[in-house]
Amino acid sequence: MKIHINLGLVLTLFTALCCANIVQAASGEIRITLYDTDTNRTISDAQIELQARDQTDLAPQITDAQGQGLFSELPPGLYDAEIHHPNYQAGRLTSIRVQSGKLTPVELKLKFTSSGVEEVVVYATEEQGERLGSVGSSRLNRESLRSAPGGGGDVLRSLDGLPGLFSDGDFSSYTVRGNGPRDNLILVDGIELDSVVHFSDAFGDREELEGGGRYSIFAPNIVNSATFQPGGWGPRYAGKAGSLLELEVAKGNPETATFTANLDIAGPELGYSGPSGFHKDTSFLFSARHLDFTTLFETVGLDDIGKPKLSDIIFKSSSQLGDASTLEFLAIYASEAYERNVENVLATDEKNNGDWGSIDLVDNTRDMDLLAITWIQQFGNTAELSNKLYSRGYSEETDSGEAYPDLTPVNTPARDIITRPDIMYSHRKESELGWLIDFGVDNGLGRIESGIVLAQEDVLAEQSLSGDWYYFVFDSRDYRPDPDQKFLVLTPEQIDNRYDDSENRYAFYLNQRIDIGALELRAGARYDYDSYTEQGITSPRIGAAWQVGDRTFLSATAGRYHQRPDIKPRASKSIGLQNEIIDQISLGIRYAFDSNLSVSVEPYYQELSDLIVEQDGIEGLYANTGSGEIYGVDTSLVRQFSERWSGTFTYSYNQAKVKDADNQNSYDADFSRPHAFTIGGVWEISSHWKLSARWKWASGTPSDSYIVHDNVLGDGNPLRYSRETTAYNTGRYGAYKSLNFRIDYFHRIGPVGLTAFLDVLNALGSSNPSNNEFNMLAGKNFEEEGAALPLMGVRLDW
Repeated sequence: MKIHINLGLVLTLFTALCCANIVQAASGEIRITLYDTDTNRTISDAQIELQARDQTDLAPQITDAQGQGLFSELPPGLYDAEIHHPNYQAGRLTSIRVQSGKLTPVELKLKFTSSGVEEVVVYATEEQGERLGSVGSSRLNRESLRSAPGGGGDVLRSLDGLPGLFSDGDFSSYTVRGNGPRDNLILVDGIELDSVVHFSDAFGDREELEGGGRYSIFAPNIVNSATFQPGGWGPRYAGKAGSLLELEVAKGNPETATFTANLDIAGPELGYSGPSGFHKDTSFLFSARHLDFTTLFETVGLDDIGKPKLSDIIFKSSSQLGDASTLEFLAIYASEAYERNVENVLATDEKNNGDWGSIDLVDNTRDMDLLAITWIQQFGNTAELSNKLYSRGYSEETDSGEAYPDLTPVNTPARDIITRPDIMYSHRKESELGWLIDFGVDNGLGRIESGIVLAQEDVLAEQSLSGDWYYFVFDSRDYRPDPDQKFLVLTPEQIDNRYDDSENRYAFYLNQRIDIGALELRAGARYDYDSYTEQGITSPRIGAAWQVGDRTFLSATAGRYHQRPDIKPRASKSIGLQNEIIDQISLGIRYAFDSNLSVSVEPYYQELSDLIVEQDGIEGLYANTGSGEIYGVDTSLVRQFSERWSGTFTYSYNQAKVKDADNQNSYDADFSRPHAFTIGGVWEISSHWKLSARWKWASGTPSDSYIVHDNVLGDGNPLRYSRETTAYNTGRYGAYKSLNFRIDYFHRIGPVGLTAFLDVLNALGSSNPSNNEFNMLAGKNFEEEGAALPLMGVRLDW
């Protein structure tokens, strides 16, 4: 175990920060608005009962014609609410925070029920997701995301502990049911967005990881909700083998303005949520942050990583144009810069002279932007039409090189180290315009939904070598002019490439929901076409949900999904690539012991076909020759928040096997983990203190068989080792385990609300056995030593 700074000292500083006097504050308000889940119409005549943390019950409110219930003259603190309506399922909201002089708006959607089911409770803090999807569907609200242990100010890390989902903590990413991070479909306000993480490995790096990135572009505070489905979603959204994650950017507070400042060791974040000031029914949300991790990494002894910096700017406006029309505008700009220089290379040799770690030199910049405008119009009692226009841009440039400290005496100054700083140059640029149309209306069977997707994408990807590059990690299948040569020589003729193309895509979907008492059904299909593959794919999808009494809920899903070829194979020399096909089925049951405690079990099966397989990494050849199958079961035991605490336990069993061709043997998929456990909880000690923690354990990911060759350059040349992979995923790395915990403290000083937090990632300093790298200077794999990463900061609201 390695903990680079004294956690006791951090806790002492944190406690001192929180020991300010609490000043008596003025009152605030809560406004709760209720909506029908299907039609998005407001629900009137519902009774809302509000209770303070001291068990004081307030006079109930009945929602008006706008579906709103307003509670005024409330002392600052935390409140819970229960909602009842004779025609809707009951609902519950927990941990609603009232601030001095502020109105706290809360929205909740309830499902219309005609089955006579007495009590099906929905929780806003962690409610069930799509009923006609996987039983493991979940929704995390804003408070759950920003106070998740190990979240570290990152919304994707805050998803930890959901059924079927596992994150090893090294990346801002997650895997679901044995699929990789890039197999997850991520939507931002309904728009598919792949570039949601910072510091992903540069395009052009031959050892590009499937680990996503290091940090997401969204701080949890600006995401209103994250809805997660591990599989089985309907035809409205496209494919991918892993999961569906819908991120909804928060709207500004329409009544009262709130300014925020978040300060931690990495940098500041500033925000505004409130009225626009020029239109009474328009609100703004603005967030800007700049994080420089250089000082943080130096503090915790990770300065060999490099110098990463990022900036994120997010703006959203929401305008109510009459009773039945809404207009929203979203703008996102995310940029990053990453440098790894000779000083960072030398930092890998702090403990053992001459035992150098990574010698890579990197200079990388990346920019992403998204502009979107959404107009939603309601017609009659149940019809709704949504039009969404968007523009997306992405640009990345990377120079890659190497330093050679072993060719100079130990303790040689950085300026005198031999280097090749610009061996490979890579550049990627994308732009996309799209139009999304969705329509839904109730009919005699239930509700029918349909939509159209139109998109046009321009892609430029190029890479070039400045000269021959010796590469010491290779596959036995990689082409070498002399088979006895135990390393690769990458040449400009092999690597130099430019891909410049435009692609048109369109899709159409139709879905019919049917309500038969306590039984709900959906049946639909989606048709997708893209000009790159020149392939049209029809994807039928069905689902069923049955509420058996007031305790048992059953679900079933089946459908076809597909994945378009990635940018890397598209930019290669391959031709005729097609979509990967995923057929899946799941059956689930959830049983409620009472209104707070429930258990769920969901077995699933996926059949994979036409998988894209790398035939030769040097020549850049890919083909749709792969196939496979994935099966397993996800289980969870959930204790919803009540009486100041909540808890979750999840266990997932998974088997994921793939093969590169029909005549070859199957092997474990890259991200398969046969067993994964998580256990976590939240304890609201008081209205001022909150403690949360999560421990997780999982089987290791698969490991390759390989041979290490020594002195591959021969006598008289620098000593170099190489690693030749001879077989894929024949073994398995050791198990991974980690403990994260977080402490939050809230109080008010006059008009200013203060939140101090301490979020400790990997508190036990556990290593991740699968996070290792071959060292060509030492001839062995080095496992990155684990380290606790404590993040401490202050958030101010006024």
